[in-house]
Amino acid sequence: MKQSANNLRFFGVLSLALLGAASAQQAPTYSGPQAVVYIGDNYCSGGYCGYSVWSSFDTAITQALKASGSVRPVRQSAGANLVMKAGINDITGGGGVCLPIVGCLNAKTVKASFEIDDAATGTVIWQDTCEGTSAGYSSWYWWSGVSFDSDESKAAADCAGKLVQKFSGSAAIKPYLTVAAGAPLGTAATVQTPSATVTTVTSSTVTTTPSSPTDAQAASTVQLLGAALSALSLGDIGGLFTSDPLNPVAVKAMLAAATPATLSAAAKLKFSVTPGEDAGAYRLVGLTYTLPDGSERFAQLAVASEGSLNTRSGPRIVYLSAFNPARAATPALDGLSKNVDTMLADIKAALNLP
Repeated sequence: MKQSANNLRFFGVLSLALLGAASAQQAPTYSGPQAVVYIGDNYCSGGYCGYSVWSSFDTAITQALKASGSVRPVRQSAGANLVMKAGINDITGGGGVCLPIVGCLNAKTVKASFEIDDAATGTVIWQDTCEGTSAGYSSWYWWSGVSFDSDESKAAADCAGKLVQKFSGSAAIKPYLTVAAGAPLGTAATVQTPSATVTTVTSSTVTTTPSSPTDAQAASTVQLLGAALSALSLGDIGGLFTSDPLNPVAVKAMLAAATPATLSAAAKLKFSVTPGEDAGAYRLVGLTYTLPDGSERFAQLAVASEGSLNTRSGPRIVYLSAFNPARAATPALDGLSKNVDTMLADIKAALNLP
């Protein structure tokens, strides 16, 4: 009984460690203007912190910035319009668990913080914190190309991926997208600002419709959902939406009901993302998902940047709960939210989860 309880405690970690690489294809390449970020000395303190962990965090955050396309990381301050200050605050161990065939896994957690300053004024334009696990980094395999051996390094890489994904999709970076992609530093890009719909209410009041995320940002967000579902990392799913589609009690019940056979079935899930169209406040994305029995389903999803639909940091998949009046009042939002409900119901049924 004690072993069974341990198995459940580490189920989320095991699932990502073994099956995270089953996520969808790489996001479309970003080719627009870039921000140039100077990466100075990062810091590392607490827990099992050492040079190897600090180095892994530094490598992962640099690689993630490069893979975002919208950011060019540099090691010299000349020509940079942003300065990054980031580092590890704490590393803790969470014990381990061993299962037949699977083997043993030690759980490590890294906590880090991330700050971006305006290089000219020193003003803080964006900051956040993250918590990464030694298994979660497998969700970021599509940008890495770098392999990490220790559990501490993998947890640091997971943390770095989460930070960069939120920053590169935030509105804070947009004013700094001024350098032509791939060109020498100082080469100005022709910045195309998405047109906003402005309605004059009074002489001093206007309302602006926020722009939607890019195709790459939208596809990347949906691909992370596919990776989490394939890995049965149910605790990570809620953070990918504008509002959690699964309540904590439901997540606990599903993890408690999961077995090694459930993990095996989840690994057979396949996801294919098709770029959609700009719908103003959000960007439509097509998601074809294949269930373990081979049957294909399709869902039209939407990804929104920070704004009235998305109060969280970075791009998120649009979902409104049934109790949100905006869902009932807006057929499009109701339809998009129902698509999420249907997709999750299909997957839960296919995996025999409650």
